[in-house]
Amino acid sequence: MQELLAELMSTRKELAETAGELRKLTSERNALRIRLAQAENSARELASASRAEAQLRAEFVDAHAASSAALRARVSELEAALAAVSAASKADERLTLRHIRGIGPAFERSLLGLGITTVAQIAALDHAELERLAPLIKARVDRILRDDWVGQAKRLLASRHEIP
Repeated sequence: MQELLAELMSTRKELAETAGELRKLTSERNALRIRLAQAENSARELASASRAEAQLRAEFVDAHAASSAALRARVSELEAALAAVSAASKADERLTLRHIRGIGPAFERSLLGLGITTVAQIAALDHAELERLAPLIKARVDRILRDDWVGQAKRLLASRHEIP
């Protein structure tokens, strides 16, 4: 009996140790389950953030492409306008009031001050306008008529196919 009691005590001791280990393993298992759930949540959050980032990148690329295309189009428009202005400026440089014999720097300044800026405007003047204009630019009408400013302007325009 003594032996059986000793064996029972030993078995109970082993059972208590096993129960302690089981509790420890159960606690460890529960902790691991909690960590696994947290890791799964983190993975879902990261996947969601990754999808959101990919969508934002795609939207940015689309917006960037659209704005780049719009900017390129605007640059092309501005370059075309600049080319047109440059061509017009070069045309203006080629045909100025000073191309009319008798119009020097002083008369040119006076005419420009009165708003007469093109050879076409000179070509369009009639005798009455010349008489009104002459005293304003401190010129004599007979000199303007003798130098034939209107006729010269018309010939210049005709030679350049710019007849008004």
